[in-house]
Amino acid sequence: MAIYHCTTKTVNRSSGRTAVASMAYRAGEKLTDERTGLTHDFTRKEGVAYTEIISNLDTQIDRAELWNLAEKMENRKDARTAREWVIALPDELNEEQRKELAKNFAKSLVDRYGVVADLAIHAPSKGGDDKNHHAHILLTTRKAELDTENKLVLTQKAEIELSNTKRKSLGMGTSQEEIKQIRATWANLANYALDKAGYKEKIDHRSYAAQGNGLQATIHEGSKVTQLRRKGIDTEVSRFNDNIKQQNSQQLQYKEPKKEKILEQGFSRVEKGFEQWKKDQEAKRLQLEHQQQLKLQQERAMKLKQRKSMNRDGPSL
Repeated sequence: MAIYHCTTKTVNRSSGRTAVASMAYRAGEKLTDERTGLTHDFTRKEGVAYTEIISNLDTQIDRAELWNLAEKMENRKDARTAREWVIALPDELNEEQRKELAKNFAKSLVDRYGVVADLAIHAPSKGGDDKNHHAHILLTTRKAELDTENKLVLTQKAEIELSNTKRKSLGMGTSQEEIKQIRATWANLANYALDKAGYKEKIDHRSYAAQGNGLQATIHEGSKVTQLRRKGIDTEVSRFNDNIKQQNSQQLQYKEPKKEKILEQGFSRVEKGFEQWKKDQEAKRLQLEHQQQLKLQQERAMKLKQRKSMNRDGPSL
């Protein structure tokens, strides 16, 4: 069953993170951070199924150059150097279909903001959910261009990175509203891909409360809880989520027969309505036929009366 997951978070220096290290891990590569002098080697990382840098620029972009430039452009100690989107790719799709879907979503972000996107698709981990195909998309926080020498340059901040005060002064909605729009875009793209592949499953970007489906939301577990799960260690958060998932599963099992019953009732009403419509149409046809016969009889009677009148009076002189 396809699930909805589309979240975003930022890479901030204030939390000790860097764009170079973040992308080295997600791409499973060895990258050196020129600002800190640290080399981040994740070449032994497993599960990286596919990577690609996506932009609207007519040039090949080097991963190390891109993210070192992103770090170089920011001077503040609490600077935001990248934005990450994480999406769950439907297990119903095959590898190529998942890749195309992830690339389409990344391209939609590039088109929307004029930034560069670095895509990394991860396969399910050996110790986790075997359906957990997902993708990480790291975006530059600044728009990307080529200078006169055809070199990559990062310019002004992308609209989503602006403060709500600045956005309001420019006649924009809040960044939270912007994120909701992007979450809806992901749902539309994923549903189109599922439909194109012949699946009826749909995902919904709205919260369970907004959907009114009676399901409960789980708590975000984070990397630490996930790692403990893989080691078979339960935590308060993981136990809470497992309990919620079980309750949701029971709710869905209850709703499915109910849904089928409603559908059956609906089909039955449609069928009965159609039968009644056919009867009504037949009654109208018979009534019209009777009226036509009656009219024809009246016309014949009128003509016969006229002929008798002419025969009785004789021809006029």
